[in-house]
Amino acid sequence: MKKTTKIFAVMTAAACMGLFPAYGNGPAVLSAYAAESGWTMEGDSQVYYDEDGYLVTDSWRKNGEDWFYLDEDGQIAVSRKIDDYYVGADGKMVKNSWIELRNEEDLDSPDMPASFWYYFGEDGKAAVSRWVKLDSKWYYFDDYGHMQTGKTEIDGSSYYLGSDGSMRTGWIRLEANADAPGASENWHYFNTDGKMVTTQYDKKINGAYYTFIDGVMQTGWVPMPKEEAAASQTETAPAQDASAAPEQNGGSAAPEQNAGSAAPEQNAGSAAPSIANYQYYGEANDGKRADGFRTIEGIDGLHDADELYTFYFKSGKPYFSAEKGNELFTIDGKKYAFNHLGEMQTGRQEVLIGEGKTANFYFDGDGEMKTGKQTIYNEETGENESWFFHTDGDSKGQGYHGFYNNTLYLNGKRKEATADQKYAPAEFDGVTYLVNTSGSLQKASSSSTSSEKPELGRGFKDYKDSNGRIWVVNTEGIVQQ
Repeated sequence: MKKTTKIFAVMTAAACMGLFPAYGNGPAVLSAYAAESGWTMEGDSQVYYDEDGYLVTDSWRKNGEDWFYLDEDGQIAVSRKIDDYYVGADGKMVKNSWIELRNEEDLDSPDMPASFWYYFGEDGKAAVSRWVKLDSKWYYFDDYGHMQTGKTEIDGSSYYLGSDGSMRTGWIRLEANADAPGASENWHYFNTDGKMVTTQYDKKINGAYYTFIDGVMQTGWVPMPKEEAAASQTETAPAQDASAAPEQNGGSAAPEQNAGSAAPEQNAGSAAPSIANYQYYGEANDGKRADGFRTIEGIDGLHDADELYTFYFKSGKPYFSAEKGNELFTIDGKKYAFNHLGEMQTGRQEVLIGEGKTANFYFDGDGEMKTGKQTIYNEETGENESWFFHTDGDSKGQGYHGFYNNTLYLNGKRKEATADQKYAPAEFDGVTYLVNTSGSLQKASSSSTSSEKPELGRGFKDYKDSNGRIWVVNTEGIVQQ
């Protein structure tokens, strides 16, 4: 605190020398001399003298319930920030008030705002380096007392503060890092304590699961850490978010690390990616962990680029064959086949049935396994083929192998003569049978005889094909060599 020359001493010397007339400045000085310590009027302003008669300057003084700041001339300061305090137009120290002040720093910088908001609390002091709760909302003020907005780092955690400075929670879409590839904007999630989720796999939000890496909501195919990839398809709910709000008027506590925050390890020694190491999440504005069928592009380095495949997901994990080949899966009571790349199969396919064995199956355009008689187009020959698949039992869906309704099927495909053949031989279990163009087995009656081989006697019959060849068969349809 700076004080002027002691008024009493000055006045005594001046009076003895007859320097002050009874007019001009005399009354004011005499009035000041006569004034008691404390507040007094000088002209249009109030000033303050201490108990020793000194004019108080550069210091705070209280008048009633209010504090005032006396400047270097002893005048009450107005509309000024004084250290961590602010005085209004009436000179009173403001309390419990928001004040917007012009930025006196480098305004040429495009990132520099024209003004800052401050909050002066119950004691009149500006909030500095702390959270403040006002009207059920949280605000943060930096080391300079500036109210913060936007994405802000506080004690190692990221928060989002709206344009009004209030802390936001939930989903926030922010402009992506300029150095980051891909989308210009990313979705982020801020917990109930305001902290942004950094890296966390399968975080449950409003009943759905999402994955975040470095704070960004992931979409599409996401590589999982080893422990996640190795987990069963049994869904396990992650730990709930901490819900504590920042301490009022206190320093920010160090954030707890998000569960599962370790960055995904690369699959050591893996020559190529495996679909077992991936989960799938929605696209763009979705991000939810996938369930059900999705027709999408595959994984870079695993599937052909720019191709669409149909996958089925349960809790984000795709169904896929554990071995190279196709495997059956039951979905909503229906059978589907997926290969080791997770691709759903359609049309006629060989499917693993155990012990290294395969069987023919048929799946429609929606991937559903079909049974019974099926007409299948052969792209190689450009012709339709007749097939039959078991309708029930343990072999349901497998191509029928053997005779059914006087028709021979080999692994599901009907053996038949071409239209220009009329009749044709068909091999089954080392035996040759004769079939016509509809696949029916050609047989002799017990009383018929063969003109081609009369020596055989009764129970044999001749069939002449379009090439003039005579085929002799018995009552079981077996060709006689």
